[in-house]
Amino acid sequence: MSGERASGVEDRVELAPVPVPVPVPVPTPAPAAVPAAALPEHHQRLAGVEGGGPGERPVRHTLRARPPRGRRRAPDVHGAQRPQRARRRMSAVSALLGIAAGLLLSTAAATATATPAHAASCAKSAGSPVIEAESWGQQRMGAERAWPRTTGGVVVAVIDTGVSASAASLQGAVLPGTDLAGGAGDVDCYGRGTFVGSLIAGRAMEGTEFVGIAPGATILPVRVTNDPGDYALGARLPSLLAQGIQAAVAGGARVIAVPLTAASSSPELAAAVQAAAAADVVVVAAASAPTTDAPAYPAAIDGVLSVAPLTSKGGAAPSALGAEPDLAAPSGGLVGAVPDGAGHVTGDEADLAVAYAAGAAALVRSEFPALTAQQVGERLMATADGSTAPRADGAEADPSLGHGVVDPVAAVSRLDPESVVTASGSTPQLVMPPKLDERPSDMALMIGLALVALVLATLGPLLGIVAVRRRRAAPMED
Repeated sequence: MSGERASGVEDRVELAPVPVPVPVPVPTPAPAAVPAAALPEHHQRLAGVEGGGPGERPVRHTLRARPPRGRRRAPDVHGAQRPQRARRRMSAVSALLGIAAGLLLSTAAATATATPAHAASCAKSAGSPVIEAESWGQQRMGAERAWPRTTGGVVVAVIDTGVSASAASLQGAVLPGTDLAGGAGDVDCYGRGTFVGSLIAGRAMEGTEFVGIAPGATILPVRVTNDPGDYALGARLPSLLAQGIQAAVAGGARVIAVPLTAASSSPELAAAVQAAAAADVVVVAAASAPTTDAPAYPAAIDGVLSVAPLTSKGGAAPSALGAEPDLAAPSGGLVGAVPDGAGHVTGDEADLAVAYAAGAAALVRSEFPALTAQQVGERLMATADGSTAPRADGAEADPSLGHGVVDPVAAVSRLDPESVVTASGSTPQLVMPPKLDERPSDMALMIGLALVALVLATLGPLLGIVAVRRRRAAPMED
């Protein structure tokens, strides 16, 4: 704009419409002073000089002397340079404005990077409100009573839809993990993996009572799908679960939670479970059937701790399970974290039961690091809150609850008689004091009774004689 305006200007430029600061005049060398007395009188008046006599100070007026009529006005050198200086100033101002705008944009970008933008989240549940109250399942677990002993400081893998590291209650608790399709697993667009991870290791936050069962645990996310309900996933799921278990073991997990269930198994999946057991890793899987009358894998594989769902009304029907349950854990009406922000949602899926069982396993592994994976499972079953319902003849567990509802407090605090035997090296024997001989006391009692009888036998006649004599002496005195 400034270049177009100055292109057609020759002698004078009107700069009034342009809001440019007033230019600072460039100082030029002053011509040599001429004594006022040397000028003619009319030249002195034209030059604006008055006085000039000895002892007087010349006074200069602000008006310029008009050149003699008929002469062409000399070109205004300073005026001709004004457009060029104006263009330079406009360029400098534009550069400064550009720098300032760049700084503002970079600051805004940095702020946007530091603060998660819920609007840009791929999860539909992003921006959900905070739920202040704890769920019945969290109350049922009562894990806070176990935290003085341990908070479950081990790595727990979640094989599902990924676990978001942006969830407020999981800040600093989620490893990068892996995505079987490539990349990391710490982003969750579906939300269930984050929900399960928060039930296991969610940290306490202000403004809500929600917290995970093992808040000291670290989550290793392994994403095998972005949509657990995708029917096309069924045929490939056994292979994906096998790869997920292998990735979890390679990532250093001590406990693996598998909420996904496949209706069929494969040699690859069975081999992955055996490899996890050989690596001393506890595998916890959902026992609920993926479809009607279908088995549930990997829960139906030997060596896997299968968990049945539990609601506030009770356990599931045996027909709804695809594997014989070892334990039961809350799965309905639960509160969990969303992938982005500090909000929560409620969940009612049967597969969510694996979360609390896996969290309890993390507590046991942290409190008793010497226990093997098999012993951890046995301890969880031995300390579970068993059902009071009558069992069928020969049944070792309840068909709906297994050995009972997982009890994290009892699992880390109850004394195990077998562990006492192992620690001492021998079965403890209760030493009873020798039986006292009661015969001396019986003999003393008999002697005492005999002495009493002897005294009575001796004193009886004497007392009788004295009484008779007193009666006979009484009439004589009268």
